[in-house]
Amino acid sequence: MQERRSHPAYSLLCLSLSLLVIFSLSGCCGYTEAAKGKTNQTVTPSGNHPPVVDLSLEKYSGPVPFYPRFTYEYSDPDGNLVALEMKIDGKVFARGHDADSFFPKNYTYPDFYREAENTMGNHTLEIIATDSNGSTASKTVTFTVLTGLPISKPGWYTCNSRPNNPPCDTMLEGYCDKFDERDLAVRQAAAAAISKHPGTFSINQLLDIYDYVHSNVFYQNVPLDMWPPYYPNQTLATKSGDCKNQAVLIASMVEAIGGSARVLLVPDCEHAFAEVYLGTDIDTSIISGAIGSHYNTNGKGVNYHTNRNADNKTDYWFIFDTAGGSFPGQTIPECLKANYTFEVRDCNRPLDALQAPESQGTEYGPFRQIDETKVIYPDWGWNYWQDMDNIGRSGIKWCHLNLTVKSLSPTPLDWHITDEEGYQNSQAHRSYSYYYGEEQVMQGSKGFDWSKPERFYIILNNRNQQSSITVKTELVETCYKS
Repeated sequence: MQERRSHPAYSLLCLSLSLLVIFSLSGCCGYTEAAKGKTNQTVTPSGNHPPVVDLSLEKYSGPVPFYPRFTYEYSDPDGNLVALEMKIDGKVFARGHDADSFFPKNYTYPDFYREAENTMGNHTLEIIATDSNGSTASKTVTFTVLTGLPISKPGWYTCNSRPNNPPCDTMLEGYCDKFDERDLAVRQAAAAAISKHPGTFSINQLLDIYDYVHSNVFYQNVPLDMWPPYYPNQTLATKSGDCKNQAVLIASMVEAIGGSARVLLVPDCEHAFAEVYLGTDIDTSIISGAIGSHYNTNGKGVNYHTNRNADNKTDYWFIFDTAGGSFPGQTIPECLKANYTFEVRDCNRPLDALQAPESQGTEYGPFRQIDETKVIYPDWGWNYWQDMDNIGRSGIKWCHLNLTVKSLSPTPLDWHITDEEGYQNSQAHRSYSYYYGEEQVMQGSKGFDWSKPERFYIILNNRNQQSSITVKTELVETCYKS
């Protein structure tokens, strides 16, 4: 039996028993600089056929923290292997008798392994195989942890304008080619997301993309500095991804519908998230109001990042964090107070080619104002009223309403939408005028606009003198400031 395995630091991947398995996973925050490593191999001679091992590293040096991504291989000619061990600096961190027990599914690296990754200097990795006859084989490799990433001072690093300055060069290497709004799967996902709001690039389309990723991509918690993000089509295919995978997917989908986006990497809180460009010197109440009404934020605030552009005006970027928040504008609080923040944008796009969404026609809602089932007795009625005093407040100019009524019994009903005068006449059993309505129907619906800060009424009647009817009533309201 012969096995060949690779194992990235902190990986929780389950290793199969196939003849040849090589995982190629690269860390998102490691240098690409390679150095020649020293290796030595010893095999204890014996009369039987001893085991054979091999061990190699993808890179033999790198800045702290350096993650030694290793590949190991072993063969056991006599089929009597009893032990495999892996050591770092002489300390055993993995032990088993085959590949599956060597690095089990829920394996985690010990603290001394992580300490070695963060300690500058030379370190050794060693694999040892032992069979039942006492024969052993071992292989040792040496790697060097260099000085840390030269972050010159705390602050905000706009990496696309600093491509040759570390650590931005490392960030760009891992992320630059991952933005891909041209990919067919990305474009199809974006089109599906905004299907309720077709047309001009708008604030509501941005919210649609947030909802799509939040609902369709399962969040996996993986350390920020483990390896670069997937391409967005891979995240869509697997329907899962960590913070950086979701961030790159959101940014690509926003660019696919004509917007501008970026990814913020925040090592202090081990997190990454997307931000979308909203425009210059904007009225933030437009989007904060849309967020509050769409997600029922219960008064919770939303967060922006701003910067002064070349024209000395303020650009607004809005947080779109599907992993660290439950609605746009939210993220992990520690990320907002971080010492270091790295901004990465699509390297194939000019940095000054920013596209803002259209704020005209932004929807506030939808609000489900009525969702109720009532029993209406024979020759009896039921009335609802809806106060529209929100019109005129907070800039709301008009609202669109969708009413649906349905008899859940064999008996039809009458329904009407009327004003105060019509309601009073109906209560006095006088004839009355109404805006919309039908008589003796099993169900009815109407979409209509309302621009007056006045109450309207929904009147339901059961004209049958023998049977009660059960009626389902729904009223959904969406309002607009323009």
